Amino acid sequence: MSAGRLGLAEAEQLVAERLGASPRAAHSRFVGLLMQCLATELGADAGLWRIVGLAHDLDYFAVDGDWRRHGVLAAEWLKGRLPDEALMAIAAHDHRTGLESAAPIAECLRLADGLAVLDEDAGRDRTLAALAGGSIADIVGHRRFLIEIIAGNAARRGVELARLGRLLTGLPRQG
Repeated sequence: MSAGRLGLAEAEQLVAERLGASPRAAHSRFVGLLMQCLATELGADAGLWRIVGLAHDLDYFAVDGDWRRHGVLAAEWLKGRLPDEALMAIAAHDHRTGLESAAPIAECLRLADGLAVLDEDAGRDRTLAALAGGSIADIVGHRRFLIEIIAGNAARRGVELARLGRLLTGLPRQG
């Protein structure tokens, strides 16, 4: 990687190199777009938030199932290329690492990542209907933890579930 702040084109290149044409690459691009929307909604740096969403899973295959390292390794790779708060958001996005951050970018990365998983697992139509209805509890299946990740982080950031649905409506389907 070159020196200096990580830009969008290079982040896209890293996704292609590290994740190939896998569903994880599509997920990362989707999370990047959703992060950009959330940043715009909250008055944050939309460019930085998109890059963080793109980069959050760069180590997905490299950790080889050791989810305690997932995100942590990616943050190590990007050290010096993103602000510390962004690196911590990437490192702490998976609850299995034991790391936590209450920074807006970190809470929104967990939210965007969880919403991307729900959108893929439950399907766009069911996800939109649940968000419009104000509760996702009936569609999370065995992933009950998604309720806190999505609804909890949305509430802490002052974003209603119905608003998340409107943001999601404007995004392409994953895959």
